[in-house]
Amino acid sequence: MSDVQLNTLMDLPDGLSTFIARDDGTRLRCISAGQGPALILAHGIFNDLRSFNLVRGSLIDKGYQVIVFDQRGHGASTIGSDGLGSKQMAGDCKAVLEHFGVRDGVLVGHSMGAFLSVVLAECFPDVVRERLRGMLFIAGHAGIVAKGSIQNRLQIPLVKAGLMPAILSSEWLGRAFTRTVFGRVADREFVEATRLILASQKLKVMTPLVDFQVQQDHYPGLASIGVETVVLCGERDRTCPRWHSERLGAEIPSARNVWLPDIGHMVVYEAPNSVENAVTQLVEGQPSGKRLVFPQRPGSLR
Repeated sequence: MSDVQLNTLMDLPDGLSTFIARDDGTRLRCISAGQGPALILAHGIFNDLRSFNLVRGSLIDKGYQVIVFDQRGHGASTIGSDGLGSKQMAGDCKAVLEHFGVRDGVLVGHSMGAFLSVVLAECFPDVVRERLRGMLFIAGHAGIVAKGSIQNRLQIPLVKAGLMPAILSSEWLGRAFTRTVFGRVADREFVEATRLILASQKLKVMTPLVDFQVQQDHYPGLASIGVETVVLCGERDRTCPRWHSERLGAEIPSARNVWLPDIGHMVVYEAPNSVENAVTQLVEGQPSGKRLVFPQRPGSLR
């Protein structure tokens, strides 16, 4: 890939930019573009709305309204007086859905974004029922994220010790660290874009994000999720190992799994066509209970 394409991965996407004010003083940056059924894209920990740049344009071209937002404390979104907590951040997602008047939409959550989508369904079931027709969990989980993940058990102490900014600011160390969240093949520009986005975050104040994903267990509430759900899982994902996706797929009543061979945690870069296909199936409707494996193509920018 060329430097121009790396810039495209890193640039702020075009569209209508707005800030949603929460009661505790949090301000959430959102960018909306396109017309059609609404897709709300919720990014993972230490990322921001740019992490969806690769898939966003294709989804707009397919006839969707695509809404991306920075989770509180990430990107240009601030942290209000209620701090960083799972219910507060699920409430942020609720606020985004309400602000844009979403009806019959699809909520797409990557990693922590999927976790917060589970919390949203648990804490605000009426909002999910009234505003969403489906949810897409990408490399997701419902808590206790350190269980079964050697990678997380090694990396979490680095975050808590405040060492992660120094690691990410080093090109060599940062790329080596970031490479671990990809699968068998990792495009250099995807690794570098991920490193740069991670390094741009206020990591020193984000320890609570790690704590609630490690300590909280929302798996017992999965049976109450009443919308169609697709669970995408890279079979080489070491950050959210496949047991998370297995439980999500088995315990959400209308869920189905999509297993992605050779893919790691960064599905939004590694398998963009799988994301697009899953969204289309949720919008157009697909019988549940079917095991799907989508054909892969390298990520590309058009």
